[in-house]
Amino acid sequence: MTASVLIITDVFGHTPAIASLQRYLGLPCLAVSPFDADFSVRNEQQAYQAFIAAGGVQAYSIKLREFVRQQPQLRHVIGFSAGASAWWLSCAEHAHAIQSASLFYGSRIRDHLDIHSECDTHFIFAEQENAYQPQLLVQALRQRGHQAEVAIGTKHGFMNPYAAGFSLKAQTHYLDSLTTKVQMRRAA
Repeated sequence: MTASVLIITDVFGHTPAIASLQRYLGLPCLAVSPFDADFSVRNEQQAYQAFIAAGGVQAYSIKLREFVRQQPQLRHVIGFSAGASAWWLSCAEHAHAIQSASLFYGSRIRDHLDIHSECDTHFIFAEQENAYQPQLLVQALRQRGHQAEVAIGTKHGFMNPYAAGFSLKAQTHYLDSLTTKVQMRRAA
């Protein structure tokens, strides 16, 4: 069966948690990371430093453009942190084939509010962020017609068990929502 879901990782890259998410969704999925397959780190700081050394969000965005061009069957995107930001930077080029995108705590999205996506895009931000006020970003995205929300009581990385801000309760809630969303759209 051809993969219809693309998972765009955060700065941790391909981890066992990404493989678990692929199984949880119950659909064929592809995952893209800013790194080569053998990349591994011990902590969040090392992951972030490696991400910046690899070119950061801009380089990741370019990698995504190339990846998606080679996978025209993709219909759903799930992006996390740096992956969500990179998708947002590149989405205008290939959103015509994508039906939906769920973007979790992509902090650099705040720098690119002028971008417009043709696909149904749902933004989910952590309530607690050090660099910006998520509620203000959510308001700005809603004013532009996007579906956006703040996950109450969460910190950046709440979906990733390797991140300091991980929340099992929030992860469970959003995994159930994602599964329902991609399964329903697949049936339609």
